[in-house]
Amino acid sequence: GDLATVLLHGMVSTGEVFGSAYDVLAGESRLIVPDLLGFGRSLDETRSTFPVEEHLDALDDLADRAGLFQTRWRIGAHSMGSGLALRWAARHPDHVSRVVCWGAPLYESGAAAQRGISGSLMARLFALDTRWAARACAISCRHRSAAGWLTAALEPSLPVPVARAVSLHTWPAYRDAMRDLVIETPWPQLLSALDGNRTRVNLVWASGDQVGRHEHARILAENLHHTTITLMAGAEHRLPMTHPQVCIDQLRGRHDQ
Repeated sequence: GDLATVLLHGMVSTGEVFGSAYDVLAGESRLIVPDLLGFGRSLDETRSTFPVEEHLDALDDLADRAGLFQTRWRIGAHSMGSGLALRWAARHPDHVSRVVCWGAPLYESGAAAQRGISGSLMARLFALDTRWAARACAISCRHRSAAGWLTAALEPSLPVPVARAVSLHTWPAYRDAMRDLVIETPWPQLLSALDGNRTRVNLVWASGDQVGRHEHARILAENLHHTTITLMAGAEHRLPMTHPQVCIDQLRGRHDQ
């Protein structure tokens, strides 16, 4: 068809976060759910760095092989994947019509991002860039299967395949993603560029989500014509897992203002 849907996962995660509920999108579009460079099935223990341009090049390669450059795309992104989704959309203004970001780690500065993330689920799983975090990651990487089952036991609210995928990355992949795709994401510039391209962007948070500065996002959106902010009551950071139908409707544009 002439429409494709690409779903990008967040930190210490894989495409497994988008469960079978999202299969319905394959009936109306070409559905692509990759594991981002360095994570899950894209894990690469031979690389020592994962610069943002290589994340984008990997997505371009996937899009080329999947024939997406003959279609229009909509992108759904969770958490860390949001900054990558906005960059990718800005790279391809003629192809991307809509980006929906759930739980974007959007802050007014890198320092604010570090402060905000330090109390979040992401940081509780794997702390920010410290020697102890690197050691914990190294231990997890040496014992991936055990680490996955341990996460499944400690996080019973997570589906087992999602929990077991938490250990499927390396320290360089995590470190560089935290730096480039979270702390140093230039949110105002990206949103402004997409607004100039007339790309619809919906930034969605649950009211109970501790990741991201929702009020700062609202201030940024006041000067943009094609960006909307959605706050959902009574949920947390894992919206793609806990509220798949709402997320699907947002991708379809059913809640456009």
